Amino acid sequence: MTDKKEQSESERRRFFRIDDEVGLEYKLISEEEYKTAPEELEQIKQTAFSLSAEFATLNNEYNPTLNSIRNSQPEIAQYLDLLNRKIDSISAQFLEEEIEGLEENTRMVNLSASGIAFKCEQGLPDNQPVKLRVILLPEKIGVIIFGRVQDRLRSAEQKKNGIVCIDFEHIRYDDQELMIKHNLNKQMQLLRQRNEEEQDKKD
Repeated sequence: MTDKKEQSESERRRFFRIDDEVGLEYKLISEEEYKTAPEELEQIKQTAFSLSAEFATLNNEYNPTLNSIRNSQPEIAQYLDLLNRKIDSISAQFLEEEIEGLEENTRMVNLSASGIAFKCEQGLPDNQPVKLRVILLPEKIGVIIFGRVQDRLRSAEQKKNGIVCIDFEHIRYDDQELMIKHNLNKQMQLLRQRNEEEQDKKD
């Protein structure tokens, strides 16, 4: 039978990684604080920071129904689209007030739905518990994640360049799904850009 570690490694390989620019804030926490991570994630639905993620998840759930309405009753679908944009605007305003410049303080990272790597001048000790607040752009979706620094995940080049790797251990299922969709959209956008560049060269 496959043990927990092997299952974790297999799951990690299932999530592809991308280089991306995100809003990122991280905080070193104690082991005692880390133990409360599952309970804190249960409560984040009540926070302004995570409201954008809640709305994005709801949008994904109701989009198939809206598409069906759009085909049969386009005027109603247009009205629902307007309502949805209003709600998204409110969510974005709440997030703006909560992050206080975090969106502007972006950095390049290597991101997947199971972990993140980024340059860290100070360096972080192996197995250190960390709380992260990540803003996916341009969607402006705020995600709260708890993880641990994993030195074994770093390549020799990453170690040379001061890159820190954090393995996500506590993340809400819905937020993980949002990150998967975000990464997929970014990947598709990159492929389109490459195809356009190749086409321009041929022309």
